[in-house]
Amino acid sequence: MILNASAAGKVALDLLRNHETFYVHSIFKKGFNILNDNQDLIFIGTDENGRFPFGLLVDEYTKQIMLSNIKIGQTLFVKHHTLNVNDIKLNFEVNELNIENDFEQCNITLLKEQLNKLSFEEYNESDFSLEQVDELLNMLATESSNITKHLRYFIGRGQGLTPTGDDILTGILYVHNLKNFILDEHLKTIETLMHQSLTTVVSEAFLKSAVKGMFSSRITKLQHDASMKSIEELKSVGSSSGMDTLYGIYISLNKEWKK
Repeated sequence: MILNASAAGKVALDLLRNHETFYVHSIFKKGFNILNDNQDLIFIGTDENGRFPFGLLVDEYTKQIMLSNIKIGQTLFVKHHTLNVNDIKLNFEVNELNIENDFEQCNITLLKEQLNKLSFEEYNESDFSLEQVDELLNMLATESSNITKHLRYFIGRGQGLTPTGDDILTGILYVHNLKNFILDEHLKTIETLMHQSLTTVVSEAFLKSAVKGMFSSRITKLQHDASMKSIEELKSVGSSSGMDTLYGIYISLNKEWKK
């Protein structure tokens, strides 16, 4: 049986074109994750939680067929532009997902006003207080020899497929693309840390993309539609992932830089 993906993210296409073997890492209702030997991740599934740079988008029918033919640890092979499992061939040579990077379109003032309507008080007594995040922002924007230590504090801290500290950092990286405040050397440090197995492979995939200016469509929608509806859509992602990302965006947008 030959099936076709609907679209593919740039990261996913690059991985599929350059690696021959993947295995099933995790399975969900919305799709599943596969890894290669380098622990690079591709999500295959529908777009209820948005579209990802490392995603291979499929329709509901294709998702169900694929899910019925896989199990954790199963090997999938790439051959002639298809991803193969059992007698299923999934064609991935399809249109590339439009991962929006027109950050200059964002109405920062409106986005800030909308986020200020939310309550982030729950973070005050957590490992990610305003003071903790503010200190990280100061270090990211200035020459700092302690940046690695502070990044290690955030990366991988928290529960779930994408720990809270990682989601906050993703929000910070998004605002960097709106306002350009993180030093290049610190972006390179984040990139380096992503190859040291400090967090989950799922979170690594998001952060590897974020440090290159590529984000989930639920995030990039904010630069076109800074409405409370768009904010609530992002907030609904995961058990707390969306809210954690919004917290990172909120603090970064409201940051008052020392002169």
